[in-house]
This record gives sequence, structure tokens and C-alpha cells, in this order.
Amino acid sequence: MTTTQTQMVLFDPGYAQHTTILSISAEYIYAQLNQFKNFGQKKFQFKMAYPKLKHMADNNVGFCLGSLLWAVYIKSLGDVTIEGNPCLNGEYDEAETVEEADYSIEFFQRLKKDAKYYIGEDYIIDPLDVKILELYKEFLVINKGFTQINTTSELQLPQGFSIPDKKSCEQINAKIQDVIKTGKLLELKEVLPLAYKG
Repeated sequence: MTTTQTQMVLFDPGYAQHTTILSISAEYIYAQLNQFKNFGQKKFQFKMAYPKLKHMADNNVGFCLGSLLWAVYIKSLGDVTIEGNPCLNGEYDEAETVEEADYSIEFFQRLKKDAKYYIGEDYIIDPLDVKILELYKEFLVINKGFTQINTTSELQLPQGFSIPDKKSCEQINAKIQDVIKTGKLLELKEVLPLAYKG
């Protein structure tokens, strides 16, 4: 048995501690907001919630990007067993699998509209953030929600992604380990060009 065959990698290198499910967290904030009938109160509450909503949207993009880059890195290791895949042997339902990704993509427009309506602020949607979410959605579909993924060789990458050279892979991994410590997942955009040519 070779070293590669006995090696294992984690399904999640540590992103989960920094993320929440956007749809649940955002809808909770909006439910609280909708309790206020007076526009002035609603406006004030939205102003208070706006930085949190923006942070959640950013973090969600960072998580999706992190998942894509982690897949690139662990695929570079050869055929390795993936440990801790919570989706393994689950039932695959495409609509259910992409529901959160679709919500996340649409959330940008909702936030833009609400920021303009409540506080007169122009929320700028970064096209790269939308692209990352679309790529993540593709990643979920081509891997059937990770329900049958046991090893790195079974993982498929979305179009435009490739495994870079060893030095670039190490740079990607170093950045991943860094953002896991800091929680600033969006900083992974710095290393995206190493693996994604678009």
C-alpha cells in the first residue's frame, strides 16, 4: 500500500466555524424587520442590520469560493480518501441541492433594492461574487451534492478550473489555512486566479 492510499483529507478544512446558512440567517433578520410597521422604525432597524447582512453575504461567497479552492487543492494530492463528508450516501435532489445557491445569487438584488429603499445607499454587487456562486452551484450539480464522493479523484471541478503547479497549490493551501484562522474568507479571491482561468 502506498502512502497516497493511506492518506486522508478533511471534507471541510475548517470553514464551517465562520459561516452560517445565509437563507436562515437573513430570513431571521428580515422577519424581525417586518415586525415594525412604522417606516421610520423599519428604516432604523434596516440601517442597524445592513452591515450584518452585507457581512453574511460576503462570508457566504467566501465559503463557496473556499469550497472550490479546497477541492482544487485536495485533488492535487492524488487519489486520497475524503474524511467527514456529511452528504455521503444521502439522497440526491438537484432542486434541493441548489436551493441555497439560488437564494444566495438572488440575495444580492434584494439587498441592493432594500439598501436603496430604506437608507438610500447604493449596494454595489461585485460580478465576481455572482460568478463564484454560479460556479459553486455548478460544482454542487456535477458532484451530485457530494452524495457519492469518497475520494478526491471522484471530485469534479467546474469549467474553467484546473489543478495548477505544486507551488501554486501550496499557495492556495497556505491562504486557506490563513483565512480559517482569521475568518476573512473573501481574501481567498487573491489566490483564485491560480486555479481559475474563466
